[in-house]
Amino acid sequence: MNNLISVIVPVYNAEQYLQRCVKSICKQSYRNLEIILVNDGSFDGSAALCDSLAESDKRIKVIHQENGGSSIARNTGLDNATGDIIGFVDSDDHLDSLMFEQMLELMISNNLDVIEIERDNPSKKKDFDHKFQIENRNQAFQRVISTSSFQVWKRLYRKSVVDDMRFIPNIIHQDVFYTIDVLNRIRSIGHLNSPLYSYNRENESVIRSKYTAMKRDIAMMATQYIKDHTPNTKKLERVVNQYIINYYTDHFYLLSKNKSLDVDKEHRKKLKREIKQAAKKANLSFRSKLILRLPIKVLEFVAWVHARYKNNF
Repeated sequence: MNNLISVIVPVYNAEQYLQRCVKSICKQSYRNLEIILVNDGSFDGSAALCDSLAESDKRIKVIHQENGGSSIARNTGLDNATGDIIGFVDSDDHLDSLMFEQMLELMISNNLDVIEIERDNPSKKKDFDHKFQIENRNQAFQRVISTSSFQVWKRLYRKSVVDDMRFIPNIIHQDVFYTIDVLNRIRSIGHLNSPLYSYNRENESVIRSKYTAMKRDIAMMATQYIKDHTPNTKKLERVVNQYIINYYTDHFYLLSKNKSLDVDKEHRKKLKREIKQAAKKANLSFRSKLILRLPIKVLEFVAWVHARYKNNF
């Protein structure tokens, strides 16, 4: 195997984790790498650290730009990538040393355009059997949607597949749109059920930060995108409807805890209608049933009780 893998790492105020991340890439058993660090206007020590790391390994390229968000940083990386294989790594995460070697070997030997692995699971709530399987497009859609596996850093992509694709600027949940578009371009995907990517659960990312109107609106936009761009089969329709129920139920209660983001209750009314419609072809959880059966005012009280006493509601 002599394929060049371009590894794109958007960097924003990641000084605390960046060295660990980049070292885990540099120490990969597969050596033919182009490591692109895109410093997205960091105001901590990340910029200087990027330059220092580049001095220690000639495979590292550093691009400094004004802050534009992770979508634009990833796009900058794609614009400058010269490898025939593309990968993404978040600057606060790190990799198993065999990750790229195992992924590329399976990708090449099975003539695949995309291959996917799993992230680690310190809670031990998920079992990994380390099995490899090749899924057709519909099977991939079913697994990705039902497990919310939209993260782009879980995969390697042939550049020929994604060469003209870019991330949508200035939004969260960008991975959802990108992954759905990728799946619609391929006939099959390889999936290795091994936890080779270590996801940082300490750092407060945009996704895990305070609930906002932007989170509310883009979450609904992303869910609608899944609904509109998933192949139209009965099995996938059920999977999508189950996703809508689960995801919109979470957002309904988040809005009930943050009433200032839905003063006139119009967003929750819409979510309630969507959940009711999806329930015709999917299963309702207890939390979802409450949404359909109780007035919004009562559900606000339920959300308040949950927030106050931190029960597993």
